[in-house]
Amino acid sequence: MATQHLLLMRHAKSSWNHDGLTDHERPLNGRGRRAAKKIGAVLRARALVPNHIWSSDSQRTRETYERCFANTDNKPIWHEGFYHASANQVLYLCAENGEPQTGILMLLGHNPGWEDLLFHFSGLSRRMPTGACAVFTRINEKTDWLERKSWRLADLLLPRDYET
Repeated sequence: MATQHLLLMRHAKSSWNHDGLTDHERPLNGRGRRAAKKIGAVLRARALVPNHIWSSDSQRTRETYERCFANTDNKPIWHEGFYHASANQVLYLCAENGEPQTGILMLLGHNPGWEDLLFHFSGLSRRMPTGACAVFTRINEKTDWLERKSWRLADLLLPRDYET
């Protein structure tokens, strides 16, 4: 059995109010912390908690993961190569790691690579703001898992759609 769902998530909104920190070290701001928690709640409610999480190793992706999935046993694999990676770099790293054989895979990272990945897998040019999560469903297990024809975009979750 192959991976059934692919989640592409961009880190939540980060803070620029920390002098002396590198871009890699920037944490989430308050809005980002709330947005990550909301998207995590939506994914849990839809039974889309990832079994496998491959993430950039930046502080803001680490915090996004913690806010979304703090109470799960599934721990990410931190990929230094995902930090500000192009879509091609991410696809190369995914090919190197190989397809997880079951469940739900989340790729957590940064733009512009994640918007380009959204286009790669869906053929749709869509904006992917901070905290957004694209949900793909597997439609063809006979094709290579990194090809567009393997997936159908089921939803694009935007934090602003879940603000109260």
